Amino acid sequence: MIKRVVCRGEKIEAVGPTIEIVLKELARRISARDTALEGVLDQVVVADDFPAALVALGEAPAPAGAIVPTVARTVYLETGPVLVLEGAQVAAALGSEVDAMARFVHLLHGEMWRVRLHLDALAAGEAGLGAWQDSVFDSQLRPVVEAMRSEYAVSRRTVWSLPNDADLMLKHLLDVVDALPAATAEDVATAGSDLDGLFVRSLGRIAHLVQTAAHTQGYLAGLDRSMAAISPEMAAAVEASFFGPHWSALVTQLDTLFQAADAAAIEAARGELQHTLVAVFASLGLQLRRAEDGGVWLAPGAAA
Repeated sequence: MIKRVVCRGEKIEAVGPTIEIVLKELARRISARDTALEGVLDQVVVADDFPAALVALGEAPAPAGAIVPTVARTVYLETGPVLVLEGAQVAAALGSEVDAMARFVHLLHGEMWRVRLHLDALAAGEAGLGAWQDSVFDSQLRPVVEAMRSEYAVSRRTVWSLPNDADLMLKHLLDVVDALPAATAEDVATAGSDLDGLFVRSLGRIAHLVQTAAHTQGYLAGLDRSMAAISPEMAAAVEASFFGPHWSALVTQLDTLFQAADAAAIEAARGELQHTLVAVFASLGLQLRRAEDGGVWLAPGAAA
């Protein structure tokens, strides 16, 4: 249950008392249904200036051009996790129509589960890179695998709070799938000999794709429905794309990782997801493998 709500900024402070009451009540109701979330979050900061609030809590300023959350982010301090919310979004949701409130409840529900999963990983000693830190190759790919695991688990566990108008991110997924081959070809054409830069750009694009896919598949698994059952047209489009075989593989792999109960099973499932990640690179004409020294070896070539 949320114990403290801090409002920062002239606009949000004007409605601070109402925000505090509503946030505490929403968290209480969510925790009453998802008992695993009880006590997971003590403090929330609602700020007019979202980036400044993150910096004030010790976060480094985001690099120019970086894609970062703009509405909600949790900062982990020694005293515990602090959820930071963008003030204008909160005020709009709490003072708007029912659908806007429903979307905010789902956002809060998801953030609470992200905190729960992060704290569980810390307790299990899984929050760092573990044995993978000895390999530059693995240390580049594991964060993507872990992000996929988190996105899938959060969306699968929060389906009961999905708003009625939620699209499960299916359209966004299809947009990314459609755009990625051409974007990758352009990156290859302009990279020249800068293979390190090509890898960084490609990894960012592919990470966004597979994290979106994991987020969508978590919803579908939680609803016990296939994409074809919701949108036959979108399912056919994904199946016919370069991502079709990987989508099918992820259905099984993400579920296996979600269900894994011991360290060996978790690590094996992570390894399968990493293999799929490498296969996505190959489907876009980027041959990726671990170099002999444990680094990243990348070579543009024909799409697999």
